[in-house]
Amino acid sequence: MRTIYAPARSEIEIKRSRFIASLERTDSEEAAREFIAQIRREFPDARHHCTAFIIHQDTGPDTARSSDDGEPAGTAGGPMLKVLTESGLTNVTCVVTRYFGGTKLGTGGLVRAYSEAVQQVLKNAQTVRLITQPSYQLHLPIGEAGKIEAKLTQSGYQILDRDFSQEASLQFAAPLESSQSQIESYLSSISGREINIETSPDITREVRE
Repeated sequence: MRTIYAPARSEIEIKRSRFIASLERTDSEEAAREFIAQIRREFPDARHHCTAFIIHQDTGPDTARSSDDGEPAGTAGGPMLKVLTESGLTNVTCVVTRYFGGTKLGTGGLVRAYSEAVQQVLKNAQTVRLITQPSYQLHLPIGEAGKIEAKLTQSGYQILDRDFSQEASLQFAAPLESSQSQIESYLSSISGREINIETSPDITREVRE
């Protein structure tokens, strides 16, 4: 799954009409609608705030919505959503704010303008890939924890949590290609004794593109 790392904004001008595209990462439909409301508050005097968003669903198809916000039907929100869909991104919301410049663009001109506005803001956006991977829990004597943690970090493991209240406990994520048995063999070779690990909930990690 791919999304954006940080908000992005761009502006184009066509026949004196300004099209301000604002792009935000939104992980729920509620967040998408709040972002749309935020942009409306930021530009209260604009004529149109056309919108499109795509929200990932763990089960079933993604949620995709769009609005022409007073522009002729099918000339704004739909074309915007098409560009977002073709980008392969999800959990994103785009609002294109239009300040009318006095010259009508026609239906074809509006479709091109709103599509171009989204294409431009996407060019400005830093994207990330969201990778789901398993995590594990390791219990060991406190005296071994420092050595084991250092070796894990050096070998590309990600330490997620640590607890040294009684015995040491480390939660970590392993490189994607590593199986549980391979991890246990690696840890056993470091410690000089047999080590077993427990599975923990999966985590989602962001990798910038």
